[in-house]
Amino acid sequence: MLKKILIVIGALLAIGAIVLAFVLVPAHLQIRDVEPELPTKAELLALADSPDGPTKISYFRTSTQNSADRSLTHSTFVVEWEDGKILLIDLGMDAAVAVEFGALFETIAGADPAVPLGTVPEIMGDDLDRVQGVGFTHLHLDHVQGIEPICAARSGAVSVLQTPEQKSTHNLHTQEQADMLAGSACVTQIELADGSRTTDQFPGIGIYPLGGHTPGSTMFAIPVDGKLWLLTGDISNVQSDLLNDRGKGFIYSYLMVPENVDRLAMLRPWLIDLNNDPMITALVSHDGKALADSGLEQWQRSAQQ
Repeated sequence: MLKKILIVIGALLAIGAIVLAFVLVPAHLQIRDVEPELPTKAELLALADSPDGPTKISYFRTSTQNSADRSLTHSTFVVEWEDGKILLIDLGMDAAVAVEFGALFETIAGADPAVPLGTVPEIMGDDLDRVQGVGFTHLHLDHVQGIEPICAARSGAVSVLQTPEQKSTHNLHTQEQADMLAGSACVTQIELADGSRTTDQFPGIGIYPLGGHTPGSTMFAIPVDGKLWLLTGDISNVQSDLLNDRGKGFIYSYLMVPENVDRLAMLRPWLIDLNNDPMITALVSHDGKALADSGLEQWQRSAQQ
C-alpha cells in the first residue's frame, strides 16, 4: 500500500514539474533575449545639463508589509518641473489588491499582513490634476494596478511613457497589466522611439531599458539639484543585496519570477559602480528603510490644499 502511495505521489510531482516547465521555460527563454545597450556614466551625468529638467523628486508609500528581515514598501516616485507638471513612476495598488497581493508573502515569508496607506488619488488630492504622465519600472501588478483608481478619479488622459521593450514584450506576469494599460480609457501610451532616451514632454530625464527582471524592466534617471537618482525597480528587492551584489536565489529567480540571472549579475556591478559616485544614488523600489535613509524627500501636498 505504501509503495502505491509513493508511486502516486511521484507521478503527481512529475506532472507538476512538467506543467511548471511548460509555463516557465518559454518565459525564461524570452527574457534571455532582452539585453539592451546600457548608458554610460557620462551620458547619465549629462542629463543635468538640460535647462528645462526637473526641479524636484520625492516619493510616497501606497502600502507597506513588514517581515522579520525587511520592510516591504510599494512606493510611487513624484517628479516635478518648474511649470508644475508631474510625472509619476510606479503606482502601487488599491487597498483590496494590496491585501490580496500581500497574502502570498504572509504564506511564504511569514510576513505581517499588508497595510494599505492610500491610492495615488487619495494621497495626492487636488495635486492629481498636475499629473501629466506616468512611467513604470516594469509591468508587474504591484507597480501598475494603481492606474485604475487614477482613471476613476480624473477625466483627462494621462501619458504612459514606455520603452519599446516594455510596450511590446510581455510574459505571464506582465501580459495582464499590459492589457490593462492598452484597454484603459484614461491612458495614452507613448512609445519612445527605438534608441531614444528621453521625451520632449518631460525634458531632462533619462529612460533606459534594462531587462533582467522582466522583459520591460526600465530605469528612470532623474537629475535634481546636482544629484542623479536612478530608479531601478526590482533589479534587486533589497538595497543591501544590490550594493553587495547578491542575487535573489533559485526559488525566486527561476520558479516565482522568470528572470535572466546572468543579466542581473551584470546589472548589479554596473549599478554599484554608478552608486559609488557621490553624485549618483541607485534605488530599488521596495526597500522602505533604504528609501527613508536615502535622503530622498517624502512627498507633500501643495500648501493650498
